Amino acid sequence: MGLDVSRLARSCSAWHRLLEICAVMDALVLDQDGLYDTKQFNDRLLLGLKAAMSEAEFHVIRERMRGGSLSKASRGELWVRLPVGFVYDGEGHVVLDPDK
Repeated sequence: MGLDVSRLARSCSAWHRLLEICAVMDALVLDQDGLYDTKQFNDRLLLGLKAAMSEAEFHVIRERMRGGSLSKASRGELWVRLPVGFVYDGEGHVVLDPDK
């Protein structure tokens, strides 16, 4: 039982393996949209579509975040974690860490 069970697996192959195990164990899958019997073809098809949409959504969100980071970098506003021994000074420049 879960709120969005298709998010249990970020890849469709892992999700379908989970559905196969549920079918063998005669387990039902329950989420906010309904109750699914993994032995029924229509229910497996619907759960597979939900997983595919969830996986696509994950990739779209990741690409949007990457695009936002590139946009900030082009404007000079991207702050990243610096290697050990370096810090940002008060003006935003990278300098050697004065606190050894």
